[in-house]
Amino acid sequence: MRKCRYCRVEIPKAKDSTGYQRAGYCDVNCMADYGHAKALAKIEKAKRVELRKAKDRIKTKSDHLRDLQAIVNRYVRLRDKGNACVSCGKPDDGSHQRHASHYRSVGACSSLRFNTLNIHASCAQCNSHKSGNILEYRIRLIRMFGEAFVDRLECAPKSQAYSLDWIGRAKTIFRKRCKTINRDCL
Repeated sequence: MRKCRYCRVEIPKAKDSTGYQRAGYCDVNCMADYGHAKALAKIEKAKRVELRKAKDRIKTKSDHLRDLQAIVNRYVRLRDKGNACVSCGKPDDGSHQRHASHYRSVGACSSLRFNTLNIHASCAQCNSHKSGNILEYRIRLIRMFGEAFVDRLECAPKSQAYSLDWIGRAKTIFRKRCKTINRDCL
């Protein structure tokens, strides 16, 4: 015995079965309904893809930058999972919310906005309520990477213009990095 591919009713496995039974259906109606359901699913998927493309076409550059920032922040939180807060050293034990904190803020230095060496996981208290707790952040960055590294961050050019093509490629890259990290964690 085996189950029909559409209605999941058990059907006999016979050597002299008809074509629809060899294909795994209990009758012609189930075979037709299954084909119809598959065709509808394909049409719905095409509609979803077209809707996603239409939504992307009406997005502004700032919308795309916001989306990319969310993806990069997610990547940083995944990358730094288990590490203590970069500012205060509070452990990542799951008892508090984690943020992706910029050493040089986006407003002060947009050229480092998506640079992952400028972004590290911190607790919500330091990032939101203490504006990043920058003094402690700087001390810990010097301990981790050295003073020359921090000096390079502090001397980076202030502004950066991002093209839509660059933003799209960056979104793809960081999504793949997030998937890789999630796959490695399982």
